[in-house]
Amino acid sequence: MARGFQALALTILLIAASAQAQQLRTLQVNVFREDPAMAIGRLKGFFAAEGLEVKVIRTANSTDQMRGLSNGTFQIVSTAFDNVLGWSGREGAELIAVAQIIDSAIYPVFVRPEIKTWNDLRGKKLAVDAVDTAFALVLRRVLLDKGLDFTKGDYELIAVGNTPLRLESMKKGDTVAGVLTPPIDGQAVSAGMVRLGDSKDVLPGFPNTLFAASRTWAQKERPKLVGYLKAWLASLRWMHANPDEALKLVEAEFKVNANVAKSMIQEMTQTGAINPAGLEQALQLRNQFGLTPPMGPAIGRYFDAQYFDAATAR
Repeated sequence: MARGFQALALTILLIAASAQAQQLRTLQVNVFREDPAMAIGRLKGFFAAEGLEVKVIRTANSTDQMRGLSNGTFQIVSTAFDNVLGWSGREGAELIAVAQIIDSAIYPVFVRPEIKTWNDLRGKKLAVDAVDTAFALVLRRVLLDKGLDFTKGDYELIAVGNTPLRLESMKKGDTVAGVLTPPIDGQAVSAGMVRLGDSKDVLPGFPNTLFAASRTWAQKERPKLVGYLKAWLASLRWMHANPDEALKLVEAEFKVNANVAKSMIQEMTQTGAINPAGLEQALQLRNQFGLTPPMGPAIGRYFDAQYFDAATAR
């Protein structure tokens, strides 16, 4: 009798757990690199508490990512704001930034060891994600400040994909330089690459990684987007309030050492709020190179703070 009762109780619990899992609404979130708060949100149940199952898909390049966001394959992406500028309206969908992951960006330029000066890059092939988005435009601006002009053919940009792929291209010798961001910058140093400089002097306050979505999807699925941001922000607050446990979780989840994990946590935004002035800087960079976005020159077309405000109950 007791065994029968225990079996029945176990069956009821399994059915209840299954029903709860089935009630979770799935979100496909595409990233270049999952951020610590997103990982902690999954591990600590912050997303589940909002009724969401977040499926993280890693992308190899911005073209696949933004095309997937435009056609609805992904609902949310973690990306550079310049990708929002370049792709909003490009294939029909209007894309918007909704929250900041890392507030400002310093883009390190690494070179192969035989490159000693900026002028040594003249006539060489440089690795980028895509030739007309994000890191490529930042790289162009840095090199322009060093007297190297892409429009005059001073160097060639080779689209090889994300940061690990750029490093691999440089290691093979197919390209000699590229923007390599953490944590791949540590691998670059170990492989003999040299940090020649960065973007901080020419692009101070340039926006870093943020969350973006299709405006149509955001309007249609507002509760999902607000719930996602609410869970992510709760995870972000927990991470900053529990640094020791957060450090251990990030070390284990990302398989990195304590120093790298600490750096990944420290670079995260404190609030998640979008800084329009920083976004404007990215738009002006695109305009400078004659790549005015399809949706026009007004910055208000490319972000919408209402979902973040709802998530923070403003």
